[in-house]
Amino acid sequence: MPFTCEISGESLASTADEVVVTPSGHICIKRLLLTKLAENGGVDPFETIRELPLTEDQLVTLAKPSQPQGGQAPAIAPPRPQATSLPNMLHLVQKEYDALVLELFDTRKALEDTRRELSQALYQNDAAVRVVARLAQERDAARQELERWDASVGKSGGNGVKRLEPSSQEEADEPEPKRRRLDPSADPLSNDIPADDFEMISDECGKLMANRKAILKAGAAEAPSQEDLSKFAEIDTKAWHKSTNKGIPCMAQTRGPESNLIATAGKDKQLVVYNQEDQVILHTFPFGSVGTSIDISTEMVAAGDAKGKVAVFALGEDAGLSGELALGARVVGLGILPTKQHICAATSDGRFVLACWVAEEKRLQHISTFTSDEEEKEDYTCGALHPDGLLYVIGNKSGASLFWDFKNKKLAAVLKDGEESDPVTAVAFSNNGYHVAVAHESAAVKFWDLRKQKLVATIKDELDSVTALVFDKGGKYAAMGGKGGIKITTVKEWGISASLENKNPPSGIVWTKGTVAVSSGNERAVHFFGVPP
Repeated sequence: MPFTCEISGESLASTADEVVVTPSGHICIKRLLLTKLAENGGVDPFETIRELPLTEDQLVTLAKPSQPQGGQAPAIAPPRPQATSLPNMLHLVQKEYDALVLELFDTRKALEDTRRELSQALYQNDAAVRVVARLAQERDAARQELERWDASVGKSGGNGVKRLEPSSQEEADEPEPKRRRLDPSADPLSNDIPADDFEMISDECGKLMANRKAILKAGAAEAPSQEDLSKFAEIDTKAWHKSTNKGIPCMAQTRGPESNLIATAGKDKQLVVYNQEDQVILHTFPFGSVGTSIDISTEMVAAGDAKGKVAVFALGEDAGLSGELALGARVVGLGILPTKQHICAATSDGRFVLACWVAEEKRLQHISTFTSDEEEKEDYTCGALHPDGLLYVIGNKSGASLFWDFKNKKLAAVLKDGEESDPVTAVAFSNNGYHVAVAHESAAVKFWDLRKQKLVATIKDELDSVTALVFDKGGKYAAMGGKGGIKITTVKEWGISASLENKNPPSGIVWTKGTVAVSSGNERAVHFFGVPP
């Protein structure tokens, strides 16, 4: 097997140059090696990691084997001519060739080093993500254990544990937050709401209605301009779910001024709460099944699954599971009311359920069930909560949108365009409370004015399907996503203002401060779109 130069790669059998061996065992042409040593300051080019010095005295010259023919001595190559112009040209070509070969050698070494560093960085990043996720789970488990221990100490009468008394009369007289107390044995009402719960819901919704202008003004200040919106592109990607089961079926964010928390339910059967402002994972909760609907407030996150389970997880110091409810049918829509104690859910069998979260007892109690008339009853497909909390819209398979009114405790309106059956795939309220967007299986998105109960616009033929809908905080834009990407329209103009490319159909879209976050049912990453820096 003929030897080759480890710098240039050319065969050493056909070269007239002197061949040497380095102390590290590498064979190469002496001329190229000396040139390389002159460039890098006398460091062995094959030992860049240890940076071993190398001098010409350390090189061992290899003698070429003689090949006698007919008993005669081997022919000696004549010296190179140097007096004519042609040899001079050959010398220049040789120098250029040497420089090219040396540059190629350096490039190969740099590529090898870069590959090694990139592999190490990717491994360290993956290990860091796993460690953070494991620590978050251990922290949540420790908090739950501490809470159980505190509860056991309280039941046993203290056993020497001294409770701190208020330091002043003002602190002692400070009113506690109004919390609902329920009889665990009470049966849920049919098409009605208990008086105490109705009062709490009405009070909180009245406060939101009074502050709606201020909330919209703050949301409009965060909304991007038309020029910035046209520049939107993917700027970041976050993957906080496990890679074993890829996919995020649903996503939600907190409402109002505190809209910096994002909750996702993954196919890894976990719920993740992410703080976008601090860019940290706050909690990871084991849900035990794949979520079909999710919502989040500043105090809790609630999720439902295909079998009808609804679970509530408390946030903050007492983070952990804080109540479950079995509804017996697929949960297609779920919302946390402004009271932060009441949860409403829509099931696929045509029921609209209201439940109350008793935090102190870690219990979620079913208090009301609403059903429409049999002639209007259809299988529900999706749902959304009005920003004031007094309305809940539910889409069904016939293409109609049903509006349940908490104030009047009844079905307030049914909106449908045409007689043809076109199942509803997604619904969303505008933050100003005036418009509702309804997406259909035909990929048409219809915008209704609730004040007049009138269809004001229809957008179709822009996407092959629509699986996610959302308005921005100021009610200025509406984003719709599905097979074919994401389209953003301007409210009242109803034209396509921006288009975002997404590999997989979105399962959820949320507007955050200056960005749009998009999840998909086919991958575990959440993509953030905004103006590139």
